[in-house]
Amino acid sequence: MKQTFKRLEMIARGLVPGKLKSAVRIARSAVITQPLSKEMSAELVDGAEIVASRGVLIERMKKGAIAAELGTYRGDFTRQMLARAEPEKLHVIDVDYTKFDSRLLDDPRVVKHEGLTHQVMATFEDGFFDWVYIDADHSYSGALRDAEASAPKVRPGGYLIFNDFAHIDPYLGRYGVHCAVVDFMEESRWPMRYLAMHPAALYDVALQKPSTGAAGKY
Repeated sequence: MKQTFKRLEMIARGLVPGKLKSAVRIARSAVITQPLSKEMSAELVDGAEIVASRGVLIERMKKGAIAAELGTYRGDFTRQMLARAEPEKLHVIDVDYTKFDSRLLDDPRVVKHEGLTHQVMATFEDGFFDWVYIDADHSYSGALRDAEASAPKVRPGGYLIFNDFAHIDPYLGRYGVHCAVVDFMEESRWPMRYLAMHPAALYDVALQKPSTGAAGKY
């Protein structure tokens, strides 16, 4: 039921004219205050590397990895991942594939999963992935839910990568990703290893899972 509702919600959003979306966002901005994230612990960001783009960040991942992309939309970044990260397998997970470039499925490295991202991730064994790219529901609860579902599935030393580490985009779209990532870092004690720049300040961040026995959850 949730999967059907989410798919219908995505289709409905795609049918709303851009000008109407902008008008609604402007109206919301007049009455809604964007919550701020907590201040991050210094030790969780010490040594983080700043890179020029998310494409460069993906190139930092080891070749031949087992990876996942949560939220793939048309597959534009899927294509970059295959070319720049050179994974052995890339599991793409989304609730709707109507706009996905089906030609990507001709690549034997790509494995398609249709369903709610956190529910699909729960089906994998713990420690299955070398890295997971999270780019699905950008609300606070959605981003945190995907992080918590994915964290056990990442091997020690592997990465969770988050798209749009921000509060708001240039079109006044509001995100809960920044708050969710900071809260996840503080609770799990996963340090930030990479911060990828973006022209509109919609950054990507990569958190590294500590070695077994380190403090924190997951």
